[in-house]
Amino acid sequence: NTHPHPHIQLLHVTIPATQPVFAVLGGSLTLPCLVSLAHPPPSPSTNGRHAVLSVPRIKWSILNHGMETEILVARGDRVRVSEAYKERASLFNYAYSPADLTLRLESVRQNDTGFYRCEVQQGLEDANDVVFHKAFLFFAGVVFHYRDASSRYAFTFEQAKEACEDIGADIATPEQLFAAYNSGYEQCDAGWLSDHSVRYPIQMPREGCFGDMDGLPGVRNYGLLEPDELYDVYCYVENIHGEVFHGSTPQRFTFGEAKAYCLSHGAELSTTAQLYAAWNDGLNHCSPGWLADGSVRYPIVTPRERCGGGEPGVRTVYRYSNQTGFPETHSRHDVYCFRIVYNFIPFSKHR
Repeated sequence: NTHPHPHIQLLHVTIPATQPVFAVLGGSLTLPCLVSLAHPPPSPSTNGRHAVLSVPRIKWSILNHGMETEILVARGDRVRVSEAYKERASLFNYAYSPADLTLRLESVRQNDTGFYRCEVQQGLEDANDVVFHKAFLFFAGVVFHYRDASSRYAFTFEQAKEACEDIGADIATPEQLFAAYNSGYEQCDAGWLSDHSVRYPIQMPREGCFGDMDGLPGVRNYGLLEPDELYDVYCYVENIHGEVFHGSTPQRFTFGEAKAYCLSHGAELSTTAQLYAAWNDGLNHCSPGWLADGSVRYPIVTPRERCGGGEPGVRTVYRYSNQTGFPETHSRHDVYCFRIVYNFIPFSKHR
């Protein structure tokens, strides 16, 4: 057997935080990792195999659904970032402090959820010399499309902003929409964003959804428009500090009865934003239900044909076949209620 290099036994990697790490869609993420070496790496004047082996090799990777994906590898002053993480991942203190291997990830996407591993190797490659730590990323925030109750493309910029606020959300930023697109989000409806631009995300280009990109996937951009032009809106919700729950009776509810049902359970009608946030945390129900704005929707995490098709998402029941109009208030549906829960930590489908 090969004897481990003496440096190996004295190699120590520490992660200051061991709790799940919370990250926000489109935001940045910092994962600390510090290394202490009993012997500093040799000076450049030292040569040969010993010198190469004595310089620690650093690797950051992510484990997701049993698959490991390399993010970056560093040795000495050389840092190589994997193609999938170009422009997003860096060891942002490493150049100044080689013992600080903290990973910085920009423009966080939904599919960045997983276990992160900081791995340091020093010495002979066949020796038992790898030290690692796993940090779980818990993901928050969801971007969603919202339409006026009356018709398609009915909001001025100010009305769009107010519409998001009325349902418990904020108007989304371009960065948040782009991060949602990179997480797989698609919507063929132009909507206002916080910078006064109008955009929409397309994964599968098709007739009517080409926009300014002629057959390529991407976020379509109509540019900065006059605030009185009319479009839909993209909203963003992060944390709701409570639970959304489904309610039903054999005869279902009118809108008024739905409101009374929630009140009788110490709750209130869920807003559209609260339902999207709950869906993002794993709520899955194939039953359309009333929400506070008079819309009827249901959250699908596990797609199946009888629940609105093959994609996960929040389905909306429209009054008209052109996907406009909320249902009449006397029509009967289930309900989604919201209850505040103090010190609430949502269950997540990503765990």
